[in-house]
Amino acid sequence: MKLPWPGPLLPGASQPVWIRTASEGDLGSLAQYFEGLSRSARYNRFMGAASNFATIARGCLVPTRKADWFTLFVETREPHGDAIIGEACYGFDRTHGTGEFAMSVADRFRRRGLGSALLCALQSRAISLGCLDLFGETLKGNDEMRSLARKAGFKFTRSPDWRAVRFDKRLAD
Repeated sequence: MKLPWPGPLLPGASQPVWIRTASEGDLGSLAQYFEGLSRSARYNRFMGAASNFATIARGCLVPTRKADWFTLFVETREPHGDAIIGEACYGFDRTHGTGEFAMSVADRFRRRGLGSALLCALQSRAISLGCLDLFGETLKGNDEMRSLARKAGFKFTRSPDWRAVRFDKRLAD
């Protein structure tokens, strides 16, 4: 299902974007998206160096517990076809009732509200699957993700990783 995002993507343009659930058939497109991120964006997304994007994409799309995982894409129409311009991966730990997520938006599409729209869609889907608590981690120097999490109502705590900060949010009571 494609959910339209109501705002124009580029100033003065009306290029449509949508959010949809990824499938196993998106493996190559997701690997290509990860490879197309800038070095700093990849470092922030994976909290370190990453190079085997096909394996990483497979982990996002073909997890071992399919019912407890999903990946969302933000896409737009480009001359060669639909292109991924953002992604969010989610996993749910039923034992603890918590969901964890990680996300990215392509460099040239940042600061246009796509991260907020993607995070909102992820939270809605997580709630529908029974998740009450959501968290993520990011590197301490990833100011964009920290700002997005703060604006979305997440509270910051310590991470077991000295390089990172954790952010948590209660989704429903």
